[in-house]
Amino acid sequence: WQGLALSGIFSWIVITCYFDVTKKIRSLLQPWVSHHVVSGTYIILKIQKHQHKFLDALFSGLSCIVSVPFYTAFLPLLFWSGHGKLARQMTLLMALCDYLGNCIKDVVSAPRPNCPPVRRITATKDEEENALEYGLPSSHTLNTVCLSGFLVCYVLSYTQSEDAFVKLGAVTLACLLVGFIGFGRIYLGMHSLIDIIGGLVFGFMILAIWLSVHEYVDAFIVSGQNVTSFWAALSFLLLFAYPTPEFPTPSFEYHTAFDGVVFGIECIFDELLPLKLSSNIECIQMKNIGMKKHEIGIRENLDAWLSFKRRKLTVSGAD
Repeated sequence: WQGLALSGIFSWIVITCYFDVTKKIRSLLQPWVSHHVVSGTYIILKIQKHQHKFLDALFSGLSCIVSVPFYTAFLPLLFWSGHGKLARQMTLLMALCDYLGNCIKDVVSAPRPNCPPVRRITATKDEEENALEYGLPSSHTLNTVCLSGFLVCYVLSYTQSEDAFVKLGAVTLACLLVGFIGFGRIYLGMHSLIDIIGGLVFGFMILAIWLSVHEYVDAFIVSGQNVTSFWAALSFLLLFAYPTPEFPTPSFEYHTAFDGVVFGIECIFDELLPLKLSSNIECIQMKNIGMKKHEIGIRENLDAWLSFKRRKLTVSGAD
């Protein structure tokens, strides 16, 4: 199946290049999306009439939840805390969201809200770089849907909680986070309403697909064959499968960096797993040897005690 998957991606690259699929899709979608971006400007202006320094700081801070600094801090913490499976799956999911979201952005090449009249707030350098990308879909909304949705599903499954209030509370918190992130992107002037809707739709689609396949993907990484070579070929092909935007943006660089992170994790895990298994086997063997020695020692002590009692009984009987 690995060869079939790689052949399918290679065939897709050839077909899209030969028939210029990206430009044809863009010619159909870009005018429609651009119209909704322009017509939705008044919604942004109405929201920004209630601007306040506190809201600026709040929504700018929330935007950091699915930014590069967040990934840099959050994903390693999962590994270091011993949640290797969750860390692997979260890294793969975020890489998938980043790749597909940026692909859609560069295929459609839809503009962000015009500034002015919209006031665009970029509190960090990361936000300034994000503003150079195209608009649809909102990466922050898409990533938050997938991140919070998968995290809730994983935690509820891990804890095996049957309490309806716990489940309702977890889902409510996830929905509130997604809602605040989406509203904040509009308030900051980074996205229009159509971008947020696009992020929600594509986010739920990716999340639904991932929830149905993540166990198979993780099983392949843990116990599959040719994991490193397959991932190297896949990463290489995905670079060429990435669509060419109307004008250059940082999106391709973001995807390439995340792709490298995933490839590095898979390589390290593939190399260290045999060593970890062999060390575990050695520990088990040493424990078994220790237990056998302990059993032999107990048996020898018991035999010596029984012999002593027999001799004592024999002597007392003779007396």
